[in-house]
Amino acid sequence: MGGALSFVPAPARADTALFPSPYLASLQESTPILPDDEIRALWVVRDALTTPESIARLVDFAVLTRTHMLFVQVRGRADSFYRSAVDPASSILQAPVADFDPLAYLLSIARRHSIAVHAWINVYLVWSDMSKSPPSGHLAARHPDWLLTDSRGVRMDRMQSSRWKRTGAEGWFVSPGSRAMREHMVRVVHELVTEYEIDGIHLDYIRYPNRELSFDPATRAEFAVQWGVDPAEAAHGDRGALQRMIGAGALALVDSLYNESRVAQVDSMVIAIRAACRHKALSAAVVADPFTARHDKGQDWARWVNNRWMDFVVPMGYNFPPLELEHRATIYNRMVGKERWLMGLGVFDGRDEYLAESVQLLREVGVMGFSIFSYNVLEEEGFGAALIEEAVLPPDTSWVDEEYEDE
Repeated sequence: MGGALSFVPAPARADTALFPSPYLASLQESTPILPDDEIRALWVVRDALTTPESIARLVDFAVLTRTHMLFVQVRGRADSFYRSAVDPASSILQAPVADFDPLAYLLSIARRHSIAVHAWINVYLVWSDMSKSPPSGHLAARHPDWLLTDSRGVRMDRMQSSRWKRTGAEGWFVSPGSRAMREHMVRVVHELVTEYEIDGIHLDYIRYPNRELSFDPATRAEFAVQWGVDPAEAAHGDRGALQRMIGAGALALVDSLYNESRVAQVDSMVIAIRAACRHKALSAAVVADPFTARHDKGQDWARWVNNRWMDFVVPMGYNFPPLELEHRATIYNRMVGKERWLMGLGVFDGRDEYLAESVQLLREVGVMGFSIFSYNVLEEEGFGAALIEEAVLPPDTSWVDEEYEDE
């Protein structure tokens, strides 16, 4: 084996931070919505954006719950909920986007209430509806060669869905090693930040699904040429024979190098999107455990924040009990700094029962705020604003209520 470690992206300069203070601190200082210093955000899944009425209900809810920020899913499965020349319009929209542009409409009414709107885009996850094939204009139909494969070279669209579901994958993923996909996402982001007055870009699925589905022919061949070993063979082939051939130390080095190459591929997408964001904030929903994120998913989110490639992250702490969340919050504050992350909390599948306790413990640690997944669950399960009022809102909001009564 030999050669230089050419897959490591060039470091971004520290002056890529675009706000006088970290974005969350800037938002905290500028918003008139809350009586306290705590930031609150909501993830809004795309099916809440299909009509003017559903969007109006969303904004009413955000105002009622003193919400600072909405992460609004406008690119769910390589489709769009806005006028796009890059990705096709979503099939669940109830009217042509030329007649009703969900993102434009949301922005027009959210602005009246000083609510920040961040365009939530799923990056590598592009298809999950196994009841049908992607339409002809869809990315997965036009570029199936961009999809990930397993170690035997079987592409995700050519394997039984039960196979990739067993690995924990949520659907078909495009390979982070695809340079063409990187260019495509730059066009997606550029279109959003130039055509719409959004406050930021919020990335999701900016990672590999797992270690098993982490190959594609081009990057596999590139690694083999660089280091003299097929990474798929090293990962899932006859490791005993390979170890006898190159030695235990060399095999361990191959494992480490391939893991680092996966991290670098995802880093490269983040850096490219950072450049395309211009003056807009960039954030991401990330795997809550940093070790799992980096070693299983190729997602080194602490590096993104510390290198200022990203303004803040939202660790998805849905599955942690309240005491574990408290512990994690202390770790995150040390890893990236208090002003560069929000805690992601869930209210689905019974998690609403732990919301108040989680919030209280996190406040004792000292956090900038929370993002709740999701508005859709709050509405569909009938929780409404009552759950937020009881579990999250500060105990004394009387001055805000009086202000609304005076209007």
